[in-house]
Amino acid sequence: MIKLLILDIDGVLNHEIFYNKRFDEMKNGTYKELEYPLSEIDPISVQKISLICEKTNAKIIISSTWRYGRTIEELQKILEFFGFTGEIIDATPILHGDHIVRGNEILKWIKDNQDLVGKYWDYKNYVILDDDSDMLLWQKDNFILVDRYTGITDNDVEKAIEILNR
Repeated sequence: MIKLLILDIDGVLNHEIFYNKRFDEMKNGTYKELEYPLSEIDPISVQKISLICEKTNAKIIISSTWRYGRTIEELQKILEFFGFTGEIIDATPILHGDHIVRGNEILKWIKDNQDLVGKYWDYKNYVILDDDSDMLLWQKDNFILVDRYTGITDNDVEKAIEILNR
């Protein structure tokens, strides 16, 4: 059965420490300018996502607002620019309406892809990395709340690997 890493980008692959460091580098003239959107990604955080994929054979589903107006191929190339070694296979659907949270979009993706994941109510081989807690209650054991100040940490990586390899 496929293992999935459901990935948010803002707050996970970019974060306050990253932006503060970039600002300091701009002030002292050591910043190597990258074009947008590359300028918005922390290479160290990308390495951490690659490590999770390598240790678990997980594939990535993008749940971030970065999926608006970008293809899977574009997102893959953005991360590969920073040495990403994993594979992005899809993005969650964009749902609108009252009481719709990101957890609903993740559930819809899982339901729509039961040929890949098996029966949606029994699927547990995934981890959600996000800096917002708008998930469904039953997703709590597969959810890692990333601190938007630090972005993904080594502890988050260890926990994700543990969840995916249980």
